[in-house]
Amino acid sequence: MHVAISKITISDFTVFNDVIIELSNRVNVFVGENGTGKTHLLKLLYAGSIIHKKEKTHSMKDLFGYVPIVDGMLFHINDQAYIYKTVSYEDSTGTFRLIKGTPQINITINRSADMVFIPTKDILSHSKGLIPMTKKYSREMPFDKTYLDIIEKASQWKLDSIPDIAKSILPILEREIGGKVLFENDTFYTIKDNGTKVSFDHEAEGFKKLGLLWQLLMNESITENTILLWDEPESNINPKLIPDLVEIILELSRNGVQIFMATHDYFLPKYVEVLAKESDDVAFHSLYMTDDGVKCETSDKFTTLRNNDILEEKVKLYEAEVEKVMQ
Repeated sequence: MHVAISKITISDFTVFNDVIIELSNRVNVFVGENGTGKTHLLKLLYAGSIIHKKEKTHSMKDLFGYVPIVDGMLFHINDQAYIYKTVSYEDSTGTFRLIKGTPQINITINRSADMVFIPTKDILSHSKGLIPMTKKYSREMPFDKTYLDIIEKASQWKLDSIPDIAKSILPILEREIGGKVLFENDTFYTIKDNGTKVSFDHEAEGFKKLGLLWQLLMNESITENTILLWDEPESNINPKLIPDLVEIILELSRNGVQIFMATHDYFLPKYVEVLAKESDDVAFHSLYMTDDGVKCETSDKFTTLRNNDILEEKVKLYEAEVEKVMQ
């Protein structure tokens, strides 16, 4: 499998002053405290992949909300530069120069790939008519572009037969959600094994997340060579389902899907570490704040990360329990 995205460098953007991250060709798990830019990092990778494939960007406002980019932004994908907004000025010699302090994102992308961004929040429950409405009232209804993108991808017609990549995964998803997913009249449903039809706005939050993955596999939005960016996969998932979720993630990576995840959870990265095989290429990236902006520490083991607030809190809890017992 030829890696899609192998490196990202971010300068002068939100919490990142100057950071370089070497990426795994299979599974990347990002951890860090709130405000260390995990979601921003995923969205930058998403925007860069769009640029590389379609030679255009999403509006930064659509992806990030209000971002104070006074002088613009420069995406540099391999040997080609893509400019968002104005990043240069004309001086007296008639030449253009990059303004100092312009946010720059450099991404090494080795091949074109379709990409899927799964946001933390469920949006499929509100999918009916949302895309036409936001297009008509775009100024009055600003929406995170990743929400609209995932609705469009999930709304595609599913295949009659199971794709090869999904044959070992769909039985796990169907067992957990107790059925299959149906998209009908612009509405998502779970068709339970007993025939009950449950609309997503009445479905359990965790089942909706697993159901979305079922739908993306069945309509081939996720297939070999896809890039999957998933913000907090564990959100609203019962901890007992995390091992199955991790097995699914690892199986996708073994079938050519490059995966980027951001999490606050202990169980998700720990199960990735425990369940990964020697042949799996997994990287754990810890984002942490310094006086010079957010930096990144990378390791092939979750438990060897030095800047790991998740493990630190686990140790504090254990020490509190011991202290209570000893009283």
